Amino acid sequence: MRLRRLLARWVGLIAVGTRQTASRATATAKQRVWFSVLGVAVVIALLITVTGLGIGLATGATVADDDLDYWIVPETESPDSPLVATDDPQFGSVHETNTQIRQKEGVEGSTPVLSQVHQIEANGTTEFVLINGVINSPELDRVSGLDTDLLASNDPYYTADDWTGELVLSQSAAETLSVSAGDSVTVAGNSSFTVTAIDDHSRASGGVPSALLQLSEFQAVTGAGADDQADQFVVRADSPGVDEELAEIYPQSSVNTRGEMMASDTEDSELSLSLALTAFVVSLSIGTLFVVTTSGLKIVTDRQQLTVLSAMGVSVRSQLQLVGTQTLVMTAIGGVIGSIGGLLGIRAVNAVAVRTLTAEPIAVSHPLFVGYGVGVALLMGLLSLPILLAVARRVSGGVPQ
Repeated sequence: MRLRRLLARWVGLIAVGTRQTASRATATAKQRVWFSVLGVAVVIALLITVTGLGIGLATGATVADDDLDYWIVPETESPDSPLVATDDPQFGSVHETNTQIRQKEGVEGSTPVLSQVHQIEANGTTEFVLINGVINSPELDRVSGLDTDLLASNDPYYTADDWTGELVLSQSAAETLSVSAGDSVTVAGNSSFTVTAIDDHSRASGGVPSALLQLSEFQAVTGAGADDQADQFVVRADSPGVDEELAEIYPQSSVNTRGEMMASDTEDSELSLSLALTAFVVSLSIGTLFVVTTSGLKIVTDRQQLTVLSAMGVSVRSQLQLVGTQTLVMTAIGGVIGSIGGLLGIRAVNAVAVRTLTAEPIAVSHPLFVGYGVGVALLMGLLSLPILLAVARRVSGGVPQ
């Protein structure tokens, strides 16, 4: 019987505290309450965004079908990325090898990639641009963030001695050179190239000015055509076991997933998960201090109300329960708002990353993050309760229990 009365008392106090918080949020103290709620929401939103980013990097969320896209690169001790490996060893007879790769079971498409930085001249302007020579095929999509479908298929200069002079520029390269589609340009001293397209959706890493050429034509102007050279192969496959066959093509080569190549420096799981853990600790600390400060000031402002409750015979314990309920309700609301804001933040981060850094989203988003955010917000409220209850006891003057 006593337990039932105690439970009813707690439920009643929680209901009163919740209604009082709602009343203040909508009428009597809107600014103070919503300032407290939004403060918690901002902290939780940042926590969710950073957590999604950390988990995404740790799990290799930089590309889709991470196990099914491969890069074949020469073995090298160079710490530089082989995506721009202009000084590393190169493969030879790449057109013939590419045909062999495409005939392997499970391979949808492939291309050798010759990557070098060269000057491009246009309209009296000369700029260095990262140029990639590729063989376009319908199965391929993008190389270094540029759409390969903007080039003619199957490298016509190699197969039919038909010089196309095609040049596809990234948006940043076109702006740097002040050119548009149809303009003639000079690549590595050869003036027989024309800008056939500007990829408005280019996602070259960091906005680096970049370009695509037919592989054989790029080899011709750089001197790599004599031995039919390229820096690496990109392979699109629908079978995760194909990497073992790819590794046998060249005796001194390594096969990596596309995710390993594009995020080799950031995919260390310990570092990425440490980022998420650090975000949790920092957010919890800052959020708790914020709740203590804002709620403490609110309690001091409500000194007269607490005194009236004491005069009416409401025990100090009941007053503290009311204060605790109001604090947890506000932090819970802030947690919900912040979690939703964090999910939107993850979408924004992925949108920016896809347009400027990678070909795929880099942060993970999951509905469970809402529960995580609300849980952390409630933990902030619980950690702040001892200080807030001490302040409330001191301010109220107290009535013996």
